[in-house]
Amino acid sequence: MQALQSAVARGYVWHVSGVVAAEKFLALQEKFAERYDTGLSRWQRCRQRRQGAAGVRFFAYPEQGTTRFLWWLLFTEGENAAFQQEHGRRKVSERKGRLCWGTEFELVQLPTPNGKVSWSWRMTRERVQAWQEEIQAAIRTTRDDDAIKAVMARLVRLPGFKGVRQQVFELHRFAKDDWGRIRRKAKSWEPPARPGYVRFRSDEIIPAAQVVQRLLVGKAPFEKESAISEQGIPEGKIMPVVNGDCQKGLPIIPRGRDACRVLLIREEEHIRTFIAERWSYESIRLWLLDRYGAAFDIPLPAFRERVRRALQIKIVPTTKGTAGAIQAVPVLGQAKENKSETGKERRLTWEERRAGGFPGSGTNVVHRKKPRRNEIY
Repeated sequence: MQALQSAVARGYVWHVSGVVAAEKFLALQEKFAERYDTGLSRWQRCRQRRQGAAGVRFFAYPEQGTTRFLWWLLFTEGENAAFQQEHGRRKVSERKGRLCWGTEFELVQLPTPNGKVSWSWRMTRERVQAWQEEIQAAIRTTRDDDAIKAVMARLVRLPGFKGVRQQVFELHRFAKDDWGRIRRKAKSWEPPARPGYVRFRSDEIIPAAQVVQRLLVGKAPFEKESAISEQGIPEGKIMPVVNGDCQKGLPIIPRGRDACRVLLIREEEHIRTFIAERWSYESIRLWLLDRYGAAFDIPLPAFRERVRRALQIKIVPTTKGTAGAIQAVPVLGQAKENKSETGKERRLTWEERRAGGFPGSGTNVVHRKKPRRNEIY
């Protein structure tokens, strides 16, 4: 929901949405990627928008309690095949074309204290009416207060967007007024606090094939992975891996802070071959992203710098110890040592240093250092 909100705020105001079964989702994703280039990176979309073309993004999320996916195709103003072929497109700023999350939430523009407007999610009118009916039924259950407490507990767990928080506050006031009217002799009741604020989080992307496979076998769409702190990993241990199929012969994909560097060293030969064949750094990054996943979902300048640093490390097999041990030797350090050794062969005189005409000097260097007495005479 936060990713959709951010995309609309950045100009993706046209949309086409729908629901698709899990069996047909991969075909739908492939069709959009082939027709509208929805698989481009953030920098490629930015480059297209600067050239006047429309940016297109594809979002999907599994519907709760079913084996279906909610999907949204968002695009901006400009020249694009999606703007011409998708005749059912709607604009999010129009009342009948609002972007909806199923039948529960809709994306609207709300005023801010400084006089401007901002995009935020809120519950639909039908959903608010359903909450009011549920609150009334819980209050009229006069045997105990567990019913109204359960409804309020579910209400507080709603996503704390600005529009949703305002509606929850109004539902709290509605519940308090109805409580005072129905249960006059009962003790006063105060509703709990409103939902917490939504904190900004980076987009979490999971391969679609993995989610589809879990839904088709009857599992939950997402697997809850236990968070492993980097400080808890002792030295000399292997980094935790993403896939648990390493015993089946599949390559081990490391994770963590140094995952990108380890994978770049692993694919050093391929990267050098690509550079020799004049591949662009973006093409190399996309190849690694398709091969290893989120470890290479980084900006292009950062990827270029990491490749440059990784290729400065020379891997030399050692004869002692284990067979798979490697020794990292910085190439730049060796070059400096060789240069210092060659410089110690012959000491330059003061006249050569002053004129700068000594062998190996391609520039005229003027030294302002005063000569020694034994060098003048």
